[in-house]
Amino acid sequence: MGAQEIDVGDRDMRDLIKELVEARNKKIYKDNDFKTILSFLKGINTGNKINWDEGAGEEWAFINNQSMSIMLNAKIGIYFIRGKISEEYLKVLNEGNCVYVSNFDLKEWYMDLKYLQKNIPEIIWHTSGDSIDTNGFSLDELYFATV
Repeated sequence: MGAQEIDVGDRDMRDLIKELVEARNKKIYKDNDFKTILSFLKGINTGNKINWDEGAGEEWAFINNQSMSIMLNAKIGIYFIRGKISEEYLKVLNEGNCVYVSNFDLKEWYMDLKYLQKNIPEIIWHTSGDSIDTNGFSLDELYFATV
């Protein structure tokens, strides 16, 4: 896995593998760890809402309110943060990898799918074939490919 940047127009692409490896090295959830984190995050602000269907086996959850949204993986400590969060959130998320993004639908990510499958078994890429271009995809697309 070499560090590389792919230029798409005027913006640089971001290597998702780098972020996932860092997250996995920091935190792999056991038992009820993930539910506990969601509970703490929800309690920080009365306006926080959780979007996660545990019964359906969803791998990603969202915590959001009017000013921020956090996309969290249920298996490893990766937290994609859109908007501004307070120190209280950072204290809860301190064991994982906080990645700040401007939007979840921006195609700014790339990754080596074979590396993901071999080295980060907690995240399963369900989408087949070339339905999502791993050289330029959004976090929304990541969600649907791995949910």
